Amino acid sequence: MIASLHRPRFSRLCVVAAGVLAGGQLPGATYPVGHDFEGLPQSVAPMSVYSAAVDAPLNRLHALLFLAERTPTEIGATLPAERRRDGRPDEMFFNGKWALMNRKGADIDAKADTRAFGGDVRTSPVKSWTLAQAAEVRQLLSPLATPASVEALGLPPLARLSLQWDLLQVWWRFEREGGTDAGTLLSLARAVQALGQPRPTLEGLPSGLERFAELGRPDTRSRREPRVPVGLMAGGTSPWVEVDRESKALFQAQRSLAAARAFIKVGDRAAGEALVAAVPVAAAQNRLVEVPRGAEVALVLTLVGLSTELEPVATSVVSEVRLRMAMADDRLDPASDTSTRDGWNQWVWLFSRRAAFVTGQPSPLRFVPDTAQSLFLEYGTPKHSSYFAQCSLCHRTTNGGNQNPSGVNILGRYAKPSVLVDASKRLRDAEREMAPVVKRLRERLAGTAAAGAPVVSKEAGQE
Repeated sequence: MIASLHRPRFSRLCVVAAGVLAGGQLPGATYPVGHDFEGLPQSVAPMSVYSAAVDAPLNRLHALLFLAERTPTEIGATLPAERRRDGRPDEMFFNGKWALMNRKGADIDAKADTRAFGGDVRTSPVKSWTLAQAAEVRQLLSPLATPASVEALGLPPLARLSLQWDLLQVWWRFEREGGTDAGTLLSLARAVQALGQPRPTLEGLPSGLERFAELGRPDTRSRREPRVPVGLMAGGTSPWVEVDRESKALFQAQRSLAAARAFIKVGDRAAGEALVAAVPVAAAQNRLVEVPRGAEVALVLTLVGLSTELEPVATSVVSEVRLRMAMADDRLDPASDTSTRDGWNQWVWLFSRRAAFVTGQPSPLRFVPDTAQSLFLEYGTPKHSSYFAQCSLCHRTTNGGNQNPSGVNILGRYAKPSVLVDASKRLRDAEREMAPVVKRLRERLAGTAAAGAPVVSKEAGQE
């Protein structure tokens, strides 16, 4: 735990709250493993994410930024209630198009489909604020209005980056899509600027992988247990090979506010490098490389912050790890119990504010079982689904168009992969991709932001 988060100067932002909310519900509670709504928040009440005191102002601000009731436009067919309604056993349900199956939200019952989403997650579900909510946001942002007032709070550097990133994500969505008034947008922009830190400070923040191995098991192959990728991002001594490739819009920093780094592990380092080098040769012959069983692939997203001069700085702070492993042949088998049902298991780790600033875990990353649920917004529409189904959309090995070997998109026919020699390249790429965000932020602060949303690519590419 970062003890300095609770220093006396910060305590002015902390208000002692009752331990239980009205109705007997624990504040910040999420539905447990096996529940019909596994992983979703039970309410939109504040959570203990920046302070142990539930009603602390930063927790209340986080609730406005990252918790919302929404009616999804799509309901995934793998959700427990949907499976019961469908009634088919696994051997009939998990056919070639199972990952694509869903229904429109509110088709059956709008009230039943509307629920709380978000929480200590990486993508905010907030679409808009009421006038009252916007007023509360402005009030909560008042201690963050200037660099001097932020300094007076004594926030540690990681908390400043996390909070800045939270604000930036929601501000950027509202700038592009609407959702609040110009005055609130300006308050958000000022807070983002005030939370800026010098580049050396941002670049010196720990990744969160330093004690990552203490959180799980590096040897487990069960998708229900936390598998930890040992040596990830360790550089030239690691069997994990970083791959440069043609970036797709989905993971460009102007959309994700993160640097996207991809890694592959196939036995030792030499074998991994050889597999990557074989891709362009195979593509020239109009064929795909063969991905051996036991191979692992990881997508690592790291936070991009803004300096005191509003300069984008891609940090080493890991926001998300998406890990996959080839477990069986690329063959659809409903009884296989792999995440994709056609050979691959997956594990997801997310940066947790609560773990970083409240509970004192060895690493700020938390394991998310693939049966957990979310409102997946980053793929174009607000879809309520399970992690294993959403990830299988892009990474299934069967019925996938024969463009990517074993669903490994970074080794795909058109990915143009190469072994990445300069570990900083993807970070610098992300900083350049942030240009539209910074341009709009400067315009908002200067009072020259034009009406309408800036142009941002709508292509939802794959990594």
